Amino acid sequence: MTNDEFRIRGSAAVWRRWLVALLLPFQLGAHDSPEHIVDQLTQRMKARGVTPELLWQRAAEYRALGQPKPAAADLERALKLRADFLPAYPDLAQVQLARHQTTRALATVERALKLIPAEQGRAPLYMMRAEVHAARERFDLALADCDRAFAAVPTPDLDWYLTRGQFQMHLRRFAEAAAGFQQGFEATGSVVLEAEWIEALIDLGKGREALDRIEPHLAASRRQSAWLLRRARARLSLAEFTTARGDLHAAITEINGRLNPAKPDHGLLLDRGLAYALLGDEALAKKDWQAARKAGAGGWPLWRLEAAMNQAEKIRTQRK
Repeated sequence: MTNDEFRIRGSAAVWRRWLVALLLPFQLGAHDSPEHIVDQLTQRMKARGVTPELLWQRAAEYRALGQPKPAAADLERALKLRADFLPAYPDLAQVQLARHQTTRALATVERALKLIPAEQGRAPLYMMRAEVHAARERFDLALADCDRAFAAVPTPDLDWYLTRGQFQMHLRRFAEAAAGFQQGFEATGSVVLEAEWIEALIDLGKGREALDRIEPHLAASRRQSAWLLRRARARLSLAEFTTARGDLHAAITEINGRLNPAKPDHGLLLDRGLAYALLGDEALAKKDWQAARKAGAGGWPLWRLEAAMNQAEKIRTQRK
């Protein structure tokens, strides 16, 4: 996907897990390149006729090659051949979002929802529609769809907890976000969800509670920069400025040692930009934000750095 959208993470993956085993009429080589598989599928369609299943599979390979236009064409053709071919809908919505076609993406999801009577079956599509609403900056509608999805299934997908929590954070509902991340962590044991829970605790003003959860991770982690950043944020919330600055400088030193200048990791750039923002160096923070965006960062991670930069600017203005 491009830099500016929210990625549809869990919803399409859930659809694919549910349906792929039923819909693959043949097995392709496990080690073939996407280009080779596109050729294979094209030849099969010439020999046996065009089917929605084959078009859907070829669209997936086009997407792997970073070619959204032919992917969209294959998915739209699949749906013209069979309007109730459900696997094509979430993939088409993803492609449309990647092309900034949010109105079309919303219409695609709405079409799919009309085909599914049971709420549990609709749940992944609710999450997808939430992502479309978020891309349109309607986080209130996005969160409402997340709530519908969670209510419809006994065991939500791990990524759904992340998605819902991010929308809650956008709406500054920090208590709800912290509770949701905690619920997800206790249900899945995911360190990613625990980290987001800790971030929400800090935003909620519970720096001491966050520190208690951060320290064990710092003691156990070989790569510490992300946890150093969290500890710095927690310490800043507790007005422990000297130790917080030490953590931020340590995080920057580690990140500098890990960054590949020729092909920088946008996650590391965003982390370093956050450290600079918290240190009050707006110019370097903005430089890393721009480099991360160019390297492929988008959605929530980019927004999080933007929020930190805006907060730093607000503090600087108040001190004048």
